Formats: sequence, structure tokens, C-alpha cells
Amino acid sequence: METPTAKKNLQVLIVEDLPTDAELLVRELQRFGYQVTYQRVDNARALREALEQPGWDVVLSDYAMPHFTGLKALEVVKASGLDLPFILVSGTVGEAVAVEAMRAGAQDYLGKDRLARLAPAVARELREAEVRRARRQSDDQVRQLSHAVHQAPVSIVITDTGGKIEYVNPKFTEITGYTLDEVKGQNPRLLKSGETPAEEYGKLWAAISTGHEWRGEFHNRKKNGELFWESVSISSIRDAAGKITHYLAAKEDITERKRAEEKIREQAALLDQASDAIYVCDLEHTVLFWNSGAERLYGWTLAEVLHRNAKKLFSQSLAPGEEVDALLLERGNWSGERHQLNKAGEDIVVFSRLTLVRDEHGLARSVIAIDSDVTEKKQLEAQFLRAQRLESLGSLASGIAHDLNNVLAPILMAMPLMKGSVQTELGQKLLTTIEASARRGADIVKQVLTFARGVQGERMPLQFRHVLNDMAEIAGETFPKNIRLETDVASDLWIILGDATQLHQAVMNLCVNARDAMPEGGKLSIAAENLTLDESFARMTPGAVSGPYVRLRVADTGTGIAPEHLEKIFEPFFTTKAAGQGTGLGLATVLGITRSHGGFVRVKSEMGIGTCFELFLPATPSAHENAERSEDAKLPRAEGELILLVDDEPAVRDVMRRVLEGHGYRVLTAVEGAEAVGLYVQHRDEIAVVVTDMMMPGMDGPSLVRVLRHIEPAARIVGISGVGERSNIKNLDALALAAYINKPFTRDRLLATLQEVRQTPAPIIGIVVPLPPGVVTGAPTDPPDHPA
Repeated sequence: METPTAKKNLQVLIVEDLPTDAELLVRELQRFGYQVTYQRVDNARALREALEQPGWDVVLSDYAMPHFTGLKALEVVKASGLDLPFILVSGTVGEAVAVEAMRAGAQDYLGKDRLARLAPAVARELREAEVRRARRQSDDQVRQLSHAVHQAPVSIVITDTGGKIEYVNPKFTEITGYTLDEVKGQNPRLLKSGETPAEEYGKLWAAISTGHEWRGEFHNRKKNGELFWESVSISSIRDAAGKITHYLAAKEDITERKRAEEKIREQAALLDQASDAIYVCDLEHTVLFWNSGAERLYGWTLAEVLHRNAKKLFSQSLAPGEEVDALLLERGNWSGERHQLNKAGEDIVVFSRLTLVRDEHGLARSVIAIDSDVTEKKQLEAQFLRAQRLESLGSLASGIAHDLNNVLAPILMAMPLMKGSVQTELGQKLLTTIEASARRGADIVKQVLTFARGVQGERMPLQFRHVLNDMAEIAGETFPKNIRLETDVASDLWIILGDATQLHQAVMNLCVNARDAMPEGGKLSIAAENLTLDESFARMTPGAVSGPYVRLRVADTGTGIAPEHLEKIFEPFFTTKAAGQGTGLGLATVLGITRSHGGFVRVKSEMGIGTCFELFLPATPSAHENAERSEDAKLPRAEGELILLVDDEPAVRDVMRRVLEGHGYRVLTAVEGAEAVGLYVQHRDEIAVVVTDMMMPGMDGPSLVRVLRHIEPAARIVGISGVGERSNIKNLDALALAAYINKPFTRDRLLATLQEVRQTPAPIIGIVVPLPPGVVTGAPTDPPDHPA
């Protein structure tokens, strides 16, 4: 049996007072294949309550019931607003009643004696109800679409296939100033400003005429002549047969956005001119903006970093930690120094300023970073701190040198006295060893002062071969055994005018560098020879002049120096060694010492093969090496002249007294300046020379000299000191000293200096030296209690 409709499940609301008649209707519907769910009601109240339940498909109603009628039931159904098919089924209905019911809105009527028509009638009404619902939905959609187009926040333009405008919405009028009546039948080209390239219109028609959507931007002109920007999307409208009948354009005014973009471009251009690195990241550290300064500082282009993670870019280990992110979110900004890696993998130091960017609702959106490269500044600061440390070291070294020189001075002066009283060969050897050790100690102290405070050593004729032999001995005893030492020093090496201590330091620095360049062992060569440079060589070599030289060559078979480092190796503080393994001052010191001796340096190096340094030192072939007089017969002797000796160190004072008395002098000794003034006043007519230490507690040497100059302007005064050069004692030249000797000195040096001073005319003092505060002149018989 065919089912009258595709709907098999049927929910039926039956208005009937007799249950048997209701069941009869249900059976009839079931006979036609419906799966019937039903509810029977017999009064208006029950009907209204039933209609409140959803899902009913049809209402079947008897016409005449004891307390209710079919027409009353129809009124209740219509009042509910539901579009339900209503069919009257009655055994008593006549034609007049049927007509009345149809007019009232019933869809059909039939007698109970003709129930065979029931199922077809239900099927028909279900179909009609479906059609009505579809029509209503379509009408609703049309109304909604019309309302949407009318109220749309974008311009809507509908044209025919020839491009003539048939409709524009109010937004179009609001933006352009043209009403529908003004543009109807017109072509949209009335908005053209001439700012949009003609080829864009060609692309537009090529797309929409073939049924494709076109998207683009127009720079158009309003009715009042004002230019504006539109973002446009144009698509085709087809009929049921698929033929294009119209075109629809949806256009959005993007003038403000274009202005904002232009402003952003201008700002970006300005940011690109900034020397600092400026970039923007989101809260996940993804790069959103990257200026030219960032490209210059870090090496990556915008294309290389866009949408990459900044922390991974700069290295996670060097990027700011979680605490910086937390502070940034809390405070809105953060600044401080950070170590970053650039594209080449180099560690650079930047001063970074981070600012949190929030949206109009106050929510954090991104972070703008401004990084200034302070790598060079930090390096200069480090160099400055190193210089300060060296200056502090120099101050410390001066104090230590003073004490050590006072310790070494009596040893060196006492050696000749001891040698005269010791007769055994072993005793003489031991004294010679002690004397050599003391001299070596004095040289070390002088070396410390030379490089800690820039103290200049004495220049004298020197056989450079002795310096090289000493260095070779030290290297052989202290360098690793896997380093083979070879020396080739000419036996007739010329004499140079130099400072042995400084030259020893220069050679030591070169040898230590060679050692460090051969961690796995190798060969260290030290060679020296005589060489005469001609004018041609001198012109081609910076710092060279023609003439005789001693050339020193220190070569190794080590790792070599990279070509990019060769030009920097003599710069102060430049070093390729690991932190803590080098100060960067070794080669700078070598260059400084060589130049101070009038020479120059050359270097050759090849990676993996080794390095060779050449020092060229001006020579004096006709000169002879200085030799101190050591035989008593050659030493000058006095004839009872009186010497006033002032020194706070008992050992120095006692040994000097013994040396002087052993060579014909009479000696008065004083522990400090105030005592010396009293002795000088008492013996001023007898005292030939005053020998005074310059560094003493109470009244120091310079103060003592000033007082003595007031008492006797022509007094011969010799200054001695353990602090180094004359330049390290303030205003020393104004004291007009007859001589100045650095501690420690030998007996021979002391006696020779006194001989020269006694034979030199007394100084003529034209200007009286100011007295120290608190000191009065006169002829005291006792030293003052509180010397100034």
C-alpha cells in the first residue's frame, strides 16, 4: 500500500467526545502506513493545554459535541498562532456547516461515513502546510536580507551586467554623498578620481565577467570632491539557470586605516633612521617589527627574524630571565644591560629599554624594545678599571719597593766588608752568591716599579748577550720539558745603551708568549746578531733609521696568530687568551720598551706553523760595557771629612756608617729629620755633605732639606730613597740636591757619588725654599719635640 506522504510518524491532536470514534480515525490513518501518536481532548481548556505542547502535525475535530463544537475548536487553534491543518470529521455536518467551517479557516471536512478520504486529505494538507512554511521562510529571508542590506555598515551597490546602478544602500549615500535617485542608471565610474591605475579596472572586469569574485582597493572621490579609500569586493548574481544577471559590490571606507598605515610607515621610516635597535615582540616573544638599527646591530634582516622567537634568536641562556618578564608585566617597563648574541654568534652588550604596549582596554598586547650597543663602552670601562687596578698596584708596589730596597741596601753595601774579613774559598763563594741574589732582588724591585708606575731605569752601556743568557737559563729551568730551547747569540754582539731590567722584561714577555703558544710542546729559538740598516731599508720600515743595530729574534713553532689579530696585538689590553690568563699588556710593554730604546719591532706569523718577533735595538759598536770598580785600591778615600747621615732604617744607617768610616770619613748619624736639624746646627761649619733618606716618619727628607736650606743655602745634600725615580718624589727638583741615589746601591756607588759631590762647587740658591709649616729658624741646641 502506498503511503500518501513521505512522513510516516504522525502526531495527531483529536477533538472528540467519543473515544471509540477517535480510535476509528487512528486506525484509518494506520491503515495507510502512518505511525500515529495522538491525544484526544473534548473541551476548549484541554485543547489549549494540548496546543502548548510542540510537534503536532494535524488537528482532527468532530463538529458536534455535548459541551464543545468544531467551530469553537477551530477558533482555539487559530488563536494559538500555529499553522496546523484543521480537518472537520463529523457524521452530522451539512453543506452549510461545511462552507462556514471552510470560511473560518478549516482546511477540509468529511463525514464519518467517508473515512476513506481521511488519509489522502491529511497527506494533502501536510504538503500544503510544508509549502506555506517554506514560503514564509523565504519571505522572512527576503525581509531579513533587505533589512541587512539597508542597515549594512558597508556600502552596497547592485548593478546590471552593463554596470548601470540599480540600487545603493544608505551607507553608500552616507559615505559618498550621492543618493539612490542621483546614481540610479549611472555607472560607478562617477566616483573615479584618477588615482587608481587603469589596469586595475581591466582586472576587475576580467574577473567578474567570468563569474569570479574580485577584491581590491579604490582611491575614489566623493560628491563634495573629497578623496577617500575603499576596500571593494565585487561578485556576480545568477538566476536559477546560472546566468549572470547582476553584480553586487560591497565596499568599506578604509580612509582612516590608510591614513594610519601611512602614519605607521612614516614612523617606521623614522625608526629606521634611529641608530638604536628597535623591535617589537608579542607576549610570546615573537618578533613583529624590526628596524634598520636592529639589522645593523644584530646582523639579521627583517625577513630573517619576522615571526621568530626573540629569546631563541638571541640565545635562551643570554636572554632576560623570567624575573624580567614578571617585572615588565608588573611595572609596564624595564631597563638594564643584557648580553645578546648577534648573527655571527658574537656576544654583545646592550642597554635595553623594554616597554609594555597595551590596547584600548588596558590589556597587554606587545613589548617594544630599544637596544643601544654599549659593548665598546663596557670594554673601555673594563680597561679603565684595569688601569685603576694597575695604578693601585703601582701605589702598593712603591710601598713594597721602599721596604725591600731598605732590606737589600745594607746587604749590598756590606758585601765588600764581609769579603775582606772572610778568607775561606767557601765563604767567598757564599758571599758572592748572596751578593748576586741581592742584586737580582734589587733588579726585580726595579722591574716592578718600572711596569707598575712607569719608572724609567738607568740607561748605560750594556752587553745584551748577558740579558739573553739570563733569559735562556730561566727558560731552561722553568719552561715545560716538551719545549726545546735553541740559542744563537753572536759572541761579538755590539754594545747597546739600555736598561737591563726593562730589556730583560721585554725578552721575558716574548718568551712567555712563545711558551703559551706551544701547549703541546715545540721549539723556542732565541737568536741575536749585529746588523747595519741602510737608508733603503729604513725608508721602508716604520720607526727605523739607518745605522748599526742588534737584532733579537724570538721564534716559536706554536699555533700562530690569526691574520685579523695581527694589527691589534700591540694594543693595550688586547688579548686572545682566556679570561684570567692574560692582561693584554705583554706585547704592548715589549713595544713600549723597544721604542723607548730608539728601536722598532717586526712580527711574522702563520697559523699552525709559528710566530717570530724581531726586536731592533740601536747599537754603539765602539762603546764598552760599564764595569763598577770593586777593588779597594781604586776607591776614593776621604781625609776625615764629616758626613751627616740621616736614615730611619737602623741596618741601612749602620752599614753606611761603617762603609764611610772605613774609607776615611767621619760620620754623624740621625734617626729622623728633627734630630738631624739639631746636629747640623751644632756642626754646620764641619759638615761637608748631608746624606738623607727621603722617606722617613715625622720630618721627611724634603722637609729636612728645606729647613737646612734656610740654615745654610749652600749646603751639599745627597738624597737617597727606596721609592724609585726622582719623579716619584714631589717637587724634588726644587730642593737643589747635589745628587740622588736609588736604593739599594753598592758601596762603590756611594763612595763615588760622595767624591763627585765634594769636588763639585756648592750650589748657589737664589730663592729661599719655603719652610714646612710649624718649623722656625734659629740655632737650637736640641731637636724640636714635635717636628713638622
